[in-house]
Amino acid sequence: MTSADVALVPAPAQAHPAKGHALPRYRADIDGLRAFAVIPVVFWHYGVPGFSGGYVGVDVFFVISGFLITSLIHAEMTGGTFSIAYFYERRIRRIFPALFAVLAATVVLAALLLFPSDLKHFAQSLQATVLFGSNFLFRNLAGYWDVASDRKPLLHTWSLAVEEQFYVLFPLTLYLLTKAGRRAESAVISAILVLSLAANIWAVRVAPVSAFFLLPYRAWELMLGSILAVGRIPVPGNRALREFVMLAGAALIALAVVVYSPDTLFPGEAAIVPCLGAALIIYAGAGESAVGSILRWRPFVLIGLISYSLYLWHWPLVVFAKYALFRDLTATETIALIALSCLCAGLSWRFIEQPFRGRRERFTRANIFTLAAIATATALILGVVLQMHNGWPQRFAPDVRAMLAAATHNKPPKQLGCIDKPRKLDADAITCTFGAAGAKPSFALWGDSHATVIMPLIADAAMRAHRSGLFARHHGCAPLLGVESSRAHGCREFNDRIAREIAGNPDIREVILHANWAKSAEGKAYEHDDAGDVFLTDRQSRAGSLRDDPAVFTRGLERTAAALASAHKKIIIVASIPEIGWTVPETMARLAVSHSTRDLRPTLADYLKRQKTVFAALSEMRRKYGATIVTPHTILCAGGHCEVAANGIPIYVDAHHLTWRGALLLKPLLDPLIR
Repeated sequence: MTSADVALVPAPAQAHPAKGHALPRYRADIDGLRAFAVIPVVFWHYGVPGFSGGYVGVDVFFVISGFLITSLIHAEMTGGTFSIAYFYERRIRRIFPALFAVLAATVVLAALLLFPSDLKHFAQSLQATVLFGSNFLFRNLAGYWDVASDRKPLLHTWSLAVEEQFYVLFPLTLYLLTKAGRRAESAVISAILVLSLAANIWAVRVAPVSAFFLLPYRAWELMLGSILAVGRIPVPGNRALREFVMLAGAALIALAVVVYSPDTLFPGEAAIVPCLGAALIIYAGAGESAVGSILRWRPFVLIGLISYSLYLWHWPLVVFAKYALFRDLTATETIALIALSCLCAGLSWRFIEQPFRGRRERFTRANIFTLAAIATATALILGVVLQMHNGWPQRFAPDVRAMLAAATHNKPPKQLGCIDKPRKLDADAITCTFGAAGAKPSFALWGDSHATVIMPLIADAAMRAHRSGLFARHHGCAPLLGVESSRAHGCREFNDRIAREIAGNPDIREVILHANWAKSAEGKAYEHDDAGDVFLTDRQSRAGSLRDDPAVFTRGLERTAAALASAHKKIIIVASIPEIGWTVPETMARLAVSHSTRDLRPTLADYLKRQKTVFAALSEMRRKYGATIVTPHTILCAGGHCEVAANGIPIYVDAHHLTWRGALLLKPLLDPLIR
């Protein structure tokens, strides 16, 4: 996930400041630094080898923005020329034209390419983007039911939202600090920096999604640039010392770009490396140095000048290209798309950004605010229309619409759900009673959303056997005692609570455990189901690493089985439903539209390879605790391939949750569990 920088101190040829509002001295080296921030971001998104940590370019941008915006506001405030209206006029001139040009293009491409559910998600993100709240949207959507990042054309706008929120809050803060004096100014900014950094280091372990997307946890990166602007730290006069500082800064950024990977716990303390590197370069870059000369080299300055547009264009292009091709890009396609991104960025900078920034006689302040309001309102209305029409499914033929509807139209009878009002423990966790009304719960079904899928089948069998059961579900939280999951808030507490409730109820004789075991055991989603990594932690492994997930998973399952066995419960574990790696209804629809005969089905060998850690643990639970192991793949993968459809209709809601039609296939396996 990356963001764009908002260039705030343009070259003299680019801007014509209003009377009385002189801009700080232009620094070409900062435009060059922008180039070294945006290039890693673009290359990382396009999968160019050697840029596994390219996402840190966003953090470099944040430091640059903090420095530039503070320099600009501070100069005007101390000179008595600051105007809040003029400040926001500049922001609109800088940000809105290129942004809305890209949004217009993405709307057209989205309408042509995206299937209904993705188009609805796009419409929602379009609204959030123009309100500069997309970081909140993507933070709230991130989780167990999140869609793949490469199906979100506007995902990259989260950082624009962070910076715009900073622009709303910071001018007033800086104004008050300027009135308070130089020492108070530096002290308060430093305090915000330290507190935000400490919060980020804490949150990256307990609330990693919030740590990534939200301003309070990112503010320290902007404040690092701010303290450079107001701290009045003298630049080293010694040329050798300046060279050392600049080289150290460049080395820190390069180290993060090359060594970091998507598995790095980030931001947290890992973000200090690229941010400190950017700060060192900004600090010493005003003087002469070899690194500064490289940054001021004309090609790098040009890339820096178009970096905002380049960031805006490159991500939608790669998303739509992969969506249309339905595969990863080849090397030739990658080079072509990067070149196209640069071309679009150059044209956008020259013919969209520049006219709005320079022609104040043509685009007056009143015109600018009016155009911004009209564009924003249009985007909001368009988003509402697309959502109200359910993503415009009428674009597709009836057979394609039938495939797409399989995820929502095929549901179990209501009487096979909870028979009492579910107890909502938090946003993702519930418990309830299901089965035969009036009977005391004599068994339990405990798991994640996969347990929700088989619950109606268990309920049907229980009703015929005149039994009822306790249902306990937490999205993204497998029943692993003593384990916390990065994708499920309160997972450990929930499981502890359910274990105590089951152990304390002598009427409960059997406990059925079911979850997407492999996702927990391996940490990564299967194949192209890019729903994010899961980091499991327990007392023996607190750091959160994909390398540790198998061991943490195995220990957690052992604790669960041991606790149930000591409470004299019969343990039944339903093994993993086969993961397909693609969102099945939409993928089948794509293949139908393109008349492709491509086989979506994973092989049985693929399934068994994915479940290696899980089945080893399940075998141990059977040996030590007498657990009964139920294996859905014996039905779903009976022919050597794991089926995705029945009579041409998808049996999966997404990439790994069965529809009711698909769940019914498991009836022969699940019926005997209750009888």
